[in-house]
Amino acid sequence: MTPFEAFSMYIALKNHFTQKRFDYLKYNGKSRMTQKSFDKRKDKIFFQKLAKHEDVQGFLIANFIKNPKSWIKELVYSEESEREYRSWLKKQQSLTYLFKQDLSKLDDDFNQNLKIEQNQHPIVLKLYLGNKISLETLCILIKMTKTEKYFNNNLKDEPIWEEIELKIKKYTPFLQYNEEKLKKIVLDYFK
Repeated sequence: MTPFEAFSMYIALKNHFTQKRFDYLKYNGKSRMTQKSFDKRKDKIFFQKLAKHEDVQGFLIANFIKNPKSWIKELVYSEESEREYRSWLKKQQSLTYLFKQDLSKLDDDFNQNLKIEQNQHPIVLKLYLGNKISLETLCILIKMTKTEKYFNNNLKDEPIWEEIELKIKKYTPFLQYNEEKLKKIVLDYFK
């Protein structure tokens, strides 16, 4: 990968995770940046370093999930950014196992986990906010049950949900898993 390609990917992914209307996948990771504009930048050295990473896209996704406004300098010269990437990669490689572990932390009545009562956060959201279940599990459950609209209608103008909802919407398309397999796991677990 060239430094310019790393720069373009950084800009496109940053826009994806910070702007409601920009969709990285819809535009195939393209941005309006040109080589000429890149050549004028004073921070090219950071993108040269980023371009040498073994998995530029994964590295950026992992870190933008944590902090969508991360600056390039913070990312490429930070051991914490590399740790964040390694942790994210580990989750991706053991997603089914992680999902099963997280299911054990939910209420035995599956529907109760998603129910919103008196404008309170549902159990599944409380567990995520308390770092008891992963963002990946939250994304999968919301997509699987199609509850995003229900949450949006019942948690209107709730700032915590608005922030998490954007994160879910932006991150879910990057999750790779076997939907049928995880659906079966949920059905078997909550008989």
